[in-house]
Amino acid sequence: MTTHPRPDSLSDVLRVSARRHAERTALVDVGVRLTYRDLDGCVDALAARFRRAGVRPGDRVGLHVARGPLALVGSAALMRAGAAYLPLDVAQPAARLRYIAEDSGLRLVVCDEAGSRGEFGAGVSRLTVDADDLGRRASTDPDDEPAILTGSGAYVMYTSGSTGAPKGVEVTHANVLALLDDALPLFSLGPDEVWPLQHGHGFDISVWEMWAGIAVGATLVAVTGPATEDVEQLAELLARHRPTRLHIVPSVFRHLAEVVAEDDVRIPLRNVTFCGEAVNYQAMRTWADSQPGPAPQWFNSYGITETTVYNTLAELSAADIARADPATLIGAGYPSSPVVVRTDDGPAAAGAVGEIYIGGRQVSPGYLGRPELTAQRFVSLPDQPGIWYRTGDLGRTDPDGRLRYVGRIDEQVKIRGFRVELGEIDVAMRGIEWIRDAACVVHTSALGEPMLVAFVVPAQDAQPAPQALLARLRAELAARLPAHMLPNLVVPVPVLPLNANGKTNRRALAAELGG
Repeated sequence: MTTHPRPDSLSDVLRVSARRHAERTALVDVGVRLTYRDLDGCVDALAARFRRAGVRPGDRVGLHVARGPLALVGSAALMRAGAAYLPLDVAQPAARLRYIAEDSGLRLVVCDEAGSRGEFGAGVSRLTVDADDLGRRASTDPDDEPAILTGSGAYVMYTSGSTGAPKGVEVTHANVLALLDDALPLFSLGPDEVWPLQHGHGFDISVWEMWAGIAVGATLVAVTGPATEDVEQLAELLARHRPTRLHIVPSVFRHLAEVVAEDDVRIPLRNVTFCGEAVNYQAMRTWADSQPGPAPQWFNSYGITETTVYNTLAELSAADIARADPATLIGAGYPSSPVVVRTDDGPAAAGAVGEIYIGGRQVSPGYLGRPELTAQRFVSLPDQPGIWYRTGDLGRTDPDGRLRYVGRIDEQVKIRGFRVELGEIDVAMRGIEWIRDAACVVHTSALGEPMLVAFVVPAQDAQPAPQALLARLRAELAARLPAHMLPNLVVPVPVLPLNANGKTNRRALAAELGG
């Protein structure tokens, strides 16, 4: 039996799969079908091009491309060149792109046609990639490649920041390899895995979809074009490619389950893993009732960008689904990435609510250029070894040791799987000329999904009807914030309520909505 050395980097993970599964289909899109041998050679060729352009080990390079094959190939090639890739969503506002480029010290951004109009500020060069790069091959002697240290940066993800500016988190190859080591054995994986690349490369779930898929030799199906926005198109794509498993945000899955049931679509999934939001039990029942054969295995994951994507996993039984406990079951930590619940007095007793801390090999080095914030959130515990990340999430353990998510300590929320700091939206709204004051809250819609509601104190000369106010507000915020941070509803008010400390009283605002 052929043995393969243990990977020291994500580039090595692809190398190993290219040797084990050379002729197996690795990546599929419209007009694109690459085997693992093709994918590895394509990444070699593009990495060599990046090195000729001056990319060196330890660099951070922006990746401003549309969803699809170039996002996977481009990120893999940058890592093979020794750099960390920094995803820049083509839908991001120009001001946000410029801020991230400056804050992270970018000097080079890789763009495709969709990203060609991005604005990154002075001193940032561009390198253009296109579909022709998917057809190029090279066979590079690994001895000629730059050494990629296990502890070096693999990627940088920017998350919402409470001060009004996003913050960057650099994650290492070692962090992601730890995730693969611990999480993959928890799934029942077959030799014929087909995984949709459901999420854009700016959402850290994409790291799991790409690299766990590559590690097991799965066929990765790019979700591109209308299928990224239209659930009916997504259902059609999934029915055509017959994926074995799906990693998906619950609110998106609810829409997908309804379409699949209404249109009698057959998608024989073996596994569905939820991420980013509280699970929707009714959607699971709708899906199971609409499909012939056994229901898929249902899993719920929990994780933080700062601790590398997934940190716990819970299999949801029929009893769990029937019980539909509002405190979402998130399972237990991994062997080398423990999760604990603590109160001010120390470890929380079973059933007691406390803050969730995550330790171990998946804990990232911290925030780019923010040592004080890193020191606040990445901490030592008196009775535990190593560095632990304070999540700000509240949880409790069941008597059987399984962990449940209860809520947040602060004003951070999740919308469509993305972390959102309400304070960042507040700052953006208060920067609009015709707004005197504003605050955002989260409200649960009639469908049980979170929505953003903006309470706005307009200037005296800006008193249109709420619907006109919403359109105007969203249009102006779209120049500053990504789409998932735009309010769904606006409520004009004469003044914002304050609490005893003189801060905006979000609970009072939520109460006005019946929340």
